[in-house]
Amino acid sequence: MGMDFKEIALRDREYFNRFLRMDNPQISELTFTNMFMWRNFYKFRYAQVGDMLVLISVPDEGIPFAFAPFGRLSSEGFKDIVLMLWDYFKKNNWKMVFGRVPESILPFFKELFKDKAEIKLDEANSDYVYSSKDLISLVGKKYDGKRNHIHKFKRLYEYSYEKVDASNISECKRIMDEWCAEKDCKDHNANYCENKANMELLNNIDELGCKGALISVNGRYEAFTIGEMLNDNTAVIHVEKANSKVNGLYTITNQQFCENEWGHVEYINREQDLGIEGIRKAKLSYHPVKMINKYLVEIE
Repeated sequence: MGMDFKEIALRDREYFNRFLRMDNPQISELTFTNMFMWRNFYKFRYAQVGDMLVLISVPDEGIPFAFAPFGRLSSEGFKDIVLMLWDYFKKNNWKMVFGRVPESILPFFKELFKDKAEIKLDEANSDYVYSSKDLISLVGKKYDGKRNHIHKFKRLYEYSYEKVDASNISECKRIMDEWCAEKDCKDHNANYCENKANMELLNNIDELGCKGALISVNGRYEAFTIGEMLNDNTAVIHVEKANSKVNGLYTITNQQFCENEWGHVEYINREQDLGIEGIRKAKLSYHPVKMINKYLVEIE
């Protein structure tokens, strides 16, 4: 049995979701939206083997790697797929590397490869997960600073909350363009690629099944955010962009989006910090209730 790898297309959404529902994903990468919006940067390719999907990345920059297979996972099925991947990587003269591996999958690697599997915590890509009630209410001393930001914002500005739809999606794109200009995106490859990925999401938001919100400040849209359900009790926030010159805008955007769209879920996954100190500090300031650790697994 071989692996017939294909490129990801928008029409594949329900096909992917069938396997993702079997897996009950915990990591933020395991949504079709994430795979689709980043497909051109990571050069994702996928193949079906039995009741599981295999996803590999062959980026222009960086090393090729595979995701752990997802779907109806079993020890025997896992073994068959990993050995097929081993053969595929070997034929292409690539080192066998698995990236973004959830902690729950590590026993499969340990059972199959014993001490030949080098496992490293990928801290920069581990996800921050919060109680939705905490992000909505911001109750308690630990959230004093957040509440103060919101109170000050409401004193200084008139604002409104709107759902993203066809009538205002262009405002999200404008905010994204302004963020990119502020960050000198074309001179910073990571930001440039983030801009392109987010535009892919905005251009296909309805087809991808995501929810979005815009915040208007004194009559002008200044922030937007987009998310979706990750699993039965967790939402994931893919994008949050705001005018950094408006004090408290990021805080109100997060709180309002959670209150208006995600009050029915238990947890909010706000993705990773990418090893960037400023992002790490901001995410820790919201006091995650848990981290979803991911690992890099290299097979000798």
